[in-house]
Amino acid sequence: MLAIISRFHVVSLTTLVFCMLFRFDATLISAAYPVEPDARVLEQETRTFRASIDGRDRGRLVMQFTKRNDRTETVRGEAELNFNFVVYRYRYTSVGTETWKDDRLIRLASESNYNGSKYVLQATATDELLEYEVNGEVQRATMDALITTHWREPSIDKVGRKLTLLDSDKGQQRFGTLEKVGTEKLMVAGGEINVIHYRIRGDVEVDVWYDEVRRLVRQDSMESGHRMILELSQTQR
Repeated sequence: MLAIISRFHVVSLTTLVFCMLFRFDATLISAAYPVEPDARVLEQETRTFRASIDGRDRGRLVMQFTKRNDRTETVRGEAELNFNFVVYRYRYTSVGTETWKDDRLIRLASESNYNGSKYVLQATATDELLEYEVNGEVQRATMDALITTHWREPSIDKVGRKLTLLDSDKGQQRFGTLEKVGTEKLMVAGGEINVIHYRIRGDVEVDVWYDEVRRLVRQDSMESGHRMILELSQTQR
């Protein structure tokens, strides 16, 4: 989760993509969904995003993707935002890893720092649930929950449904309905590409765009009167 700082107060934006950043912890490996230790890497890619809030640049998000021949896909990333005011300074950081297999989240771990307030989240999938701990407190979410990282295009069976939205920094759960808007043209990193546009409405207001490999290229979020935009600025393979 990302916190936006005004001059006198903090506005919580639980739906923003900075929730996505995790650090891998080997203790999270699920017996139900193991990952082969010697799986061969098929693809690696790094994506860098610019982050703006209410039209002002506030930081960046870097995602590193790894796809292996055991059908797993992992994203590891780092985010940092800084807010400097005349009488107040606020810093947000997050780092970590999220792993998927066959369109299902199988594990995640995150460590985030909200200007000195620290959160550690660890999660692993079972056959029916996503079990997780936040600073040692055990909680559960449905297996089809959308993770508020939004880095991966959702599966078609989620469209039109009211879904649980899991904040992957603090573990808070909210609800929203996923809608597929359709295919569009979008300027991304200096060039025009075909993208697929989705929106989520309910407790949140989020629009996301994905490219042909089902990875995030843009996110536009509104909450508590603040607008945040993530835009892909660079891709490296």
